[in-house]
Amino acid sequence: MARTVPVRLEGDRLVVAPTRGQRLAGLIRGVSVPLGAIGDVRVVPDARGALRGIRAPGLAVPRRTYIGTWRRRGHRELVIARAGAPALRIELTGSRYDAMLLGTADPDGLAARIRDRRTHAPQIVVDSDGERLAGTLRLPAARTGPVPAVLLLPGSGPLDRDSDHRRATLGVTRLLADALADAGVASLRVDKRGTGASTGDFFRTGFLDTTRDAEAALAALAARPEVDAQRIVVAGHSEGAFHAVALGAEHGELAGVVLLSGAAHPAEEVLRYQGRAVLGTLPGPVRALLRLARIDVTALQRKRITALRATTTDVTGHGPLRTNARWFREFLQADPRPQVERLAPLPVLAVTGERDVQVDPADAELIARLTGGEAYRAPGVTHLLRRTPDAGGPSTYRRQSAEPLAEDVVERVVGFVRRVTERPRAADEQG
Repeated sequence: MARTVPVRLEGDRLVVAPTRGQRLAGLIRGVSVPLGAIGDVRVVPDARGALRGIRAPGLAVPRRTYIGTWRRRGHRELVIARAGAPALRIELTGSRYDAMLLGTADPDGLAARIRDRRTHAPQIVVDSDGERLAGTLRLPAARTGPVPAVLLLPGSGPLDRDSDHRRATLGVTRLLADALADAGVASLRVDKRGTGASTGDFFRTGFLDTTRDAEAALAALAARPEVDAQRIVVAGHSEGAFHAVALGAEHGELAGVVLLSGAAHPAEEVLRYQGRAVLGTLPGPVRALLRLARIDVTALQRKRITALRATTTDVTGHGPLRTNARWFREFLQADPRPQVERLAPLPVLAVTGERDVQVDPADAELIARLTGGEAYRAPGVTHLLRRTPDAGGPSTYRRQSAEPLAEDVVERVVGFVRRVTERPRAADEQG
């Protein structure tokens, strides 16, 4: 069994990747946390003296190797360390662990690197409608003054600042933040209500609440001294594109708007498109079984939409079957086209993948026609902005998430942002 745990810094995240033996011994799995969620970082001289609480079941060797989850009231700590050896103690917020005690090859060096990297990814809190939304302001490593910035808005569902779901690490906004930082552009991304380190209840959060949260995040980004408020772009992915359109329509001072996998039709039409397109990605035997069972997926979808329209509460269902009904009611009323038309004074980039089964890829060209902006339909790219040789339906999303974003998509986005934020600012033009 390895004496230390593999730990690495990836962009603005700390990744702990236990070996197979460590995972089996401690009944644990890997951890990936944003640097903004890290509080105190310190080196303890002996891991044994730093242990607190009772260990959950595991197979570590007492007084020699400590691997597992140590628990005490209101506190869970991941431990992978050796007795008599120094270890790194890391306090966390918004993670499934409250702390980690890690034996690494160079704890002092790793602590210094974490502290240095955190200065480029400070955790910030955005106040919105009485809720506190936790986020990461990713800053480029080299800067001499206020820099251009992008507000990154994730897709639908209980996603955190990185576009990650508890069952799928999608990483869309995190990977875009990394690419932007490398290009000298700052970015802000926040956890949705009730996810990550943000307060609130995701299932009681409406579609319009999310728009207001995006508005609050934009104001917080513009107020940061590290950011040039006259050179801010809003970029939204999937549902986030709806909110990016709303912000762009109200803020003519933005440097630009980027719509990734964004729609230009009413939400109900978008859902109908999804139903047809996703059905087409199912394996042939599954489609045959549906026909044999006389299951009309389209009719079931219409029935579900009708039922959601008729709800009057914030939430329907119980336990794992809960649905954020208010969000659906408000989303079903959304029609982005009038707001898209109001974007016309702003530079706009619309990108979809030709294998997108959640938004009609042709909507990118429609957005470009309505705004006079740019469109790019990425060949072989899916709704998650990954390139795949297959149909790219939702059943493949978990596999896709292990792949990087399509390089041409990232290049288009970064190139557009740099171009529109390098234009003379309004104050300079008047001077």
